[in-house]
Amino acid sequence: MTVVVAFVLALSLALAGCASQEPLKAYNPMGVSGKVNPEAEKYFAMAHVLWKGGETCTEPEKAVAYLNKAIALQPDYWQAHARRGLAYSDMGLWDEAFDDLTYAVRQHPSAENYAYRGLVAFRMGNRLGARRDLTRSLELDAAQHRAWNYRGAVNLADDEIAAACADFGKGCSNGDCTGMESARREGLCK
Repeated sequence: MTVVVAFVLALSLALAGCASQEPLKAYNPMGVSGKVNPEAEKYFAMAHVLWKGGETCTEPEKAVAYLNKAIALQPDYWQAHARRGLAYSDMGLWDEAFDDLTYAVRQHPSAENYAYRGLVAFRMGNRLGARRDLTRSLELDAAQHRAWNYRGAVNLADDEIAAACADFGKGCSNGDCTGMESARREGLCK
């Protein structure tokens, strides 16, 4: 069973790192929207460009520094909290990541924010919390491929192979086959 545990750990890192067929959604990368402090948006934009071609930040420490400045200027800037949570997650700072993503979920309870918080909960070892957030994400948007793949990883960790394969299949049918391809390579799914 240690092979499955090692696979689940590797998969959870891979799903967050390059799992997406689509990049993270841009939030006004050019600057000012008029919705938040213009300086805060500029710092957010500087951090945003550090996510290149996938879902892993190339320089998470630098991103956190920019996002700290954005949040200092605009404390209720939920997008900056969500993005900083992702950077903290890339750094392995799970508590900080979870706190920022919880703020983002409370301010903007979107499928994407729930999916990311579910991933962090899973990485923290809280599979029940992860499952709850990922299920909520899917209730909000059944096409949220991240949530399907992350929940598939939770199911693998719980030794629910059939459920994991079903979730990976749904993630794949919604545009991201990373989980299914990994599980097939390991001989876990057909």
